[in-house]
Amino acid sequence: MTEEEMQVIFNNVSIPRISTYTHLGFDEGSEELIEAYFSIQEISSHFFVPIQILEICLRNSISSALSKRFSPSVTGVEREWYELLPFSETSRAMVATAKKKAEEKYGEDFTEDDLISRLMFGFWVYCLEPIHADNKKNPYHFWQYEIDNIFPGRKGNNLATMFQVLRNINTKRNRLYHHEPIWKKKRANSFNKAVRSLKREYYVVNDALGWTSPVKQRYMESLGYVDRFEECCRKHLGE
Repeated sequence: MTEEEMQVIFNNVSIPRISTYTHLGFDEGSEELIEAYFSIQEISSHFFVPIQILEICLRNSISSALSKRFSPSVTGVEREWYELLPFSETSRAMVATAKKKAEEKYGEDFTEDDLISRLMFGFWVYCLEPIHADNKKNPYHFWQYEIDNIFPGRKGNNLATMFQVLRNINTKRNRLYHHEPIWKKKRANSFNKAVRSLKREYYVVNDALGWTSPVKQRYMESLGYVDRFEECCRKHLGE
């Protein structure tokens, strides 16, 4: 690669973004730095489908359970569950934004599915907040009844543990979608450590998918998603 070609890549990717990879021990402006950036981008690309499937499973499991438990015919209140539960200000703002988008596309007769599909991953993650399991402060608590319906493959994991893990996945998801690195700078001070950090993160996502849908987790594994991720890591680690 010529100096001119390298400069084009640095300019197109953006120097501040690619310079983040100097934490792995590569010299700024070097060809090795570019190679490290593209290698980790390729490995990171394997996260998108598992996170997307996890998001869909979590959304559908929670919305299905809560639509039944808190339907107007059950509560006697003419409000849907997403208008009823004691959500945080941030979650309520997400619902308002989703309503606005659904209205803009479908008019006032938009369906619950139209709205649900527009709620962000973070909304579903924060449905695991402790307030939704508190039978003293919240008349609409539900986790005591629905945890195994929503997480049939939780394998003994409690709500607090799953909330923490899913919250961290949501942070990683947002970094991925903004093309930011998800390996840990402080611990990952070499390329190999960065790749191993990515491997740990990948299996956290895979395990979380298994909590929501063991069937989908096994199906994705049967399609070779995990094998291709491992193969990609081996290729860039030179194993």
